[in-house]
Amino acid sequence: ESWYFVHFTVYAAIALGYLHQIPTGNEFAAHPVQADYWIALYAAVLALLLVYRVAVPILRARRHRLRVAAVRPEGRGVTSIEVSGEELDRLGVQPGQFMLWRFASRGRWWQSHPFSLSAVPDGSRLRITVKGVGDFSDAIAQVRPGTRVFAEGPFGVFTSQAASGRRIALIAGGIGITPLRALFEEMADAGMEVTLIHRVISRKEAVFEDELREIAERHAGAVFHLLAGDHRSLKGRALLAPERLAELVPGIAKRDVYVCGPVGMMDETIAALRALDVDQDRIHSERFALAG
Repeated sequence: ESWYFVHFTVYAAIALGYLHQIPTGNEFAAHPVQADYWIALYAAVLALLLVYRVAVPILRARRHRLRVAAVRPEGRGVTSIEVSGEELDRLGVQPGQFMLWRFASRGRWWQSHPFSLSAVPDGSRLRITVKGVGDFSDAIAQVRPGTRVFAEGPFGVFTSQAASGRRIALIAGGIGITPLRALFEEMADAGMEVTLIHRVISRKEAVFEDELREIAERHAGAVFHLLAGDHRSLKGRALLAPERLAELVPGIAKRDVYVCGPVGMMDETIAALRALDVDQDRIHSERFALAG
């Protein structure tokens, strides 16, 4: 929150810079054409700011009428929020992408946070899943159904369109499962050969296990593995070592691989993939930011 308010002081700095630069600056006071050019730049920036940070979110909220439809606990400190609305297919959001979410309730209306979809959008509902790691995310379970929602986006290219083929491996660490859960469902429904590995420290931290197993059971080409182990004893490497990945995902060197999770887990996983000769262009990663 402190960073957020400090960030807003940039706008004040820009305004003060304008007052110093245009009315009193020697280069512009003596050269009106140059002054007009810089005034036009300021006006263009202000117009873009008003359009995309104010007008578009308000118009989108009125058009799609986003509201919290359901709040459901998924596990220890993890909550899913389903958002309903109208014509949601026109948002153009894809599995793997994220949006900036703002909930119009007391203490939350002024904050927007990035969360990925955790299910394939169906045109009438969107689902996000949040792990409590700070004041905002800890309190997300207290959001009530019916709360008005404002959303910006979608953002990101961590989608199925990034894949160069139809043989896929998805590797998630902890709450990094959220975008990969949506991708797993989409890719399985599309008939791709897709294997999902979810790495957690303990079985209690696993979310979506029943959903993921159900998706795997419905599709012949979909495989799901849940790997649970204490990184303090295994040092976070054994479960995702190169030989273990090769065993769990046959032909992994010829697949597109999507990786999402904590930074340390991702770095080790990508290193293991490179040791297995997976081409760099086939490794797609999302640096999962835990929003407070």
